[in-house]
Amino acid sequence: MTDLPPQHDLAPQPATEPRRTAQFALVALVVAVALLGAWTAVQTGRGDTALLFVGVPTLLALGLVFLPTRGGWGSLFQAVTLVLLLVSALMHEGAICVLIASPLVYGVTAAIYGSIRLARSATQRQYSGLPLAVIAVLALEGTVPGLRVDPEQRAEATTSVPAGCAAFEQALRRGPRPQASDRSRLLDLTGYATPVAATGDGLSIGDHWTLTFAAGAIDTEVTDAAPGRVDFTVLDDTSKTARFVRLRTGTLTWRATQGTCEVQMIFDYERKLDPSLWFGPITDRMMDAGAAAFLHSLAR
Repeated sequence: MTDLPPQHDLAPQPATEPRRTAQFALVALVVAVALLGAWTAVQTGRGDTALLFVGVPTLLALGLVFLPTRGGWGSLFQAVTLVLLLVSALMHEGAICVLIASPLVYGVTAAIYGSIRLARSATQRQYSGLPLAVIAVLALEGTVPGLRVDPEQRAEATTSVPAGCAAFEQALRRGPRPQASDRSRLLDLTGYATPVAATGDGLSIGDHWTLTFAAGAIDTEVTDAAPGRVDFTVLDDTSKTARFVRLRTGTLTWRATQGTCEVQMIFDYERKLDPSLWFGPITDRMMDAGAAAFLHSLAR
């Protein structure tokens, strides 16, 4: 009688390929849901709010952390990167937008993912839900009218003109002469837009000036003028900066001091992106650098 081979030799091997396919399908489903959330935020006019920059990453992290997969942190960051790229294509965003928003998106996703994993495995869980609670509050900013933190901001820059105020006033009547050397390293590294040309017809009340950018322009009108001071209002803004801020007014002042001319440029604007905890300081730095570049173009 012929001996039969051991039973375990005849047992079927684990179906690893179907399992991997199922896991991939689940991850793809979570990514699709996150993209749907981003699309919904944009279509409902909340593409500038914390609902997009905090809420969607939270949704992605919640979906991935409860999947029966073993991808862990690697799969998380791969999914976040994919969603970032797809959302930037969906919203036609440039590299600067992705550069500014990506640390926030990665940070929110990691905080949610890590806190939930901690809550599921740690013996001391009383603080594991704190990041989720904080982020849930942050995600509400901008979603409801009036629910914003300090959206009205101000950019300032000051410089001294050694040639004196008479020379500065003559240059001012000639108008800004932007050059690449006016831009700081911060503006160059981030690609933040500044004017490349300017045209206008004077500095009297009612006169107009147009600041031309590589893409778009800002149209302004002089609303007040006095010795040592010019105020203007922004009439229209089609530049790339309009994605981040809504420029309202500007004030240019100058005065003689110790043989030089001290010049100050002030822009009042509304920050369009939330949450303020992240975009407030970033917008402030960018706009201050932009104001300084504009001031250099005037003091030439």
